[in-house]
Amino acid sequence: MCGGPEMAIASLVMTGAGVVAQTYAASAASKAQKQAYEYQAAVSRNNQKIAEWQAQNEIAKGQEAEIEQRRRISALKGSQRAGLAAKGLDISTGSALNILTDTDYLGELDVANIRSNAERAAWAARVQGSNEAANAELLTMRAEAENPLMAGAGTFLSGAGSVAERWYTYNRPTATTKPLWS
Repeated sequence: MCGGPEMAIASLVMTGAGVVAQTYAASAASKAQKQAYEYQAAVSRNNQKIAEWQAQNEIAKGQEAEIEQRRRISALKGSQRAGLAAKGLDISTGSALNILTDTDYLGELDVANIRSNAERAAWAARVQGSNEAANAELLTMRAEAENPLMAGAGTFLSGAGSVAERWYTYNRPTATTKPLWS
């Protein structure tokens, strides 16, 4: 062997040091990945809460819009009554009553649309919240599956095979060399 036993020992030591460094790096990378999954899961759980708050806000805004629409309907009907009465029409019968009834009907239709839109927006926010919850669960499972010790052990074992192979190669007697450790 070129360089003698000192080179062989130095090569073994360097290979062993490389295995140790790779083991540490694999373990550290796995630990960092686990922490990243845990962080992303926490972000998703927070996003789920925010989505629920948005859903509740949409419902509250819808309720406020319904109240406001009913106020407008009431004000319109008051104006209609005053205008019809000023013309001397009886508002309890005929066309005058039909006008007021139509105003009630169309006003309630608007209120129903407002409520439906608010419920649809709340539903969309809750679906987003459900998606965030599912994502948080997936990320939590991935974090739990991440095992820095096993990642390091796997790297160590595959590297140990390389060190053992070099040991065997350098320690095997040939016709021109003698073993390193005799």
